[in-house]
Amino acid sequence: MKNLETSFVLTNKAILFLFSISLIFLLLFVYYLIKDYRNLKTAFTLNLAGESFLLGLLIISARLGGNFFVFFRFIIFLFVALIVALAFYSGITLVIWSFQMSADTKYHSRYRFSTRLVTIIFPLLCLMILFKLFKISLPPVIGYLFAFIPAFVIYLGFVFTNFITQTIIVNLKGKQLLKNRQSFDYSITLGAGLIQGKRVSKNLESRLQRTLDFAKRHHNPKLIMSGGQGYDEKISEAKAMRTWIIKHNDSPSKVILEDRSTNTKENFQKSAEKILEDQKTNNLGKQIRMVFVTNSYHLTRANYIAFSNNLKIFGIPAKTTRNYLALGWFREFAAMLLIKKHQHLFVLVLLLVISLGLALFSWIN
Repeated sequence: MKNLETSFVLTNKAILFLFSISLIFLLLFVYYLIKDYRNLKTAFTLNLAGESFLLGLLIISARLGGNFFVFFRFIIFLFVALIVALAFYSGITLVIWSFQMSADTKYHSRYRFSTRLVTIIFPLLCLMILFKLFKISLPPVIGYLFAFIPAFVIYLGFVFTNFITQTIIVNLKGKQLLKNRQSFDYSITLGAGLIQGKRVSKNLESRLQRTLDFAKRHHNPKLIMSGGQGYDEKISEAKAMRTWIIKHNDSPSKVILEDRSTNTKENFQKSAEKILEDQKTNNLGKQIRMVFVTNSYHLTRANYIAFSNNLKIFGIPAKTTRNYLALGWFREFAAMLLIKKHQHLFVLVLLLVISLGLALFSWIN
């Protein structure tokens, strides 16, 4: 009887602790959402709040038992199964893409860290799964030695979940910004690769159409077309974009060309230079309002780059074609891994050290 009472008290404390943690993270989420939703901590705190809350509910349902527990456990199972299915699909797609990019000598260096990380971890993980499936017994020291691999894969799963959550948040906030009637001074359209080196792609066309829609709703801000000329392009992305805008714009806005940038960070930096030049030429005030337009899959990284460079500019999402949505997500996730490269390397090295320590302890004993 005493053990039952002790277990009851401990369960109550666990539930109270989980709900308290959930509330704390929920308040932190609201704080980051209001202060600056572009901060990656926004998605991180929301996910932790949700996970703590669900775990607390699971414990309550287990105590109540009966049909309520069965029903709630089934709901949790469906939710977890959905996440696992998305993670599995995402992981396989990311692995295929990583091997393809690693075999391509022309792929951009910004993906090298991510693709090499995947192409090293994935074969080792497959080897461990094969040993498990065929019930090949290995000495405990070997098991401990490679324990860092599944642990790091789980860590990457959490990182990917945060990335997806942040993508949803910035897209919802971007759509809110699109719907309001506030006046803006500048709209920066981020460039993308051209078809046959001179024509805008469907995704880039989607950005340009969104730019025109935004301009009509927000008092025709000046439109900055931002994108340099790639090694395989005949003209700059900015020039191709300006040609498209002029052809389709029935409510003329001033179009400013920025054709020297080679990546998203430079898109913002060099567009800011163009804005300063325009302000000086037209004797405009220092207080300006500006947005940028890009596809939905690219919004998380672009917003974070602007945030980390202390630029008060927020993103408007344009539609992404279905055939490119998955690839775009994984490309962006790979690029985000690189942005936080030192953090991920620290976690990997920490898990590796722990595995080595456990292996050494097992070998000694």
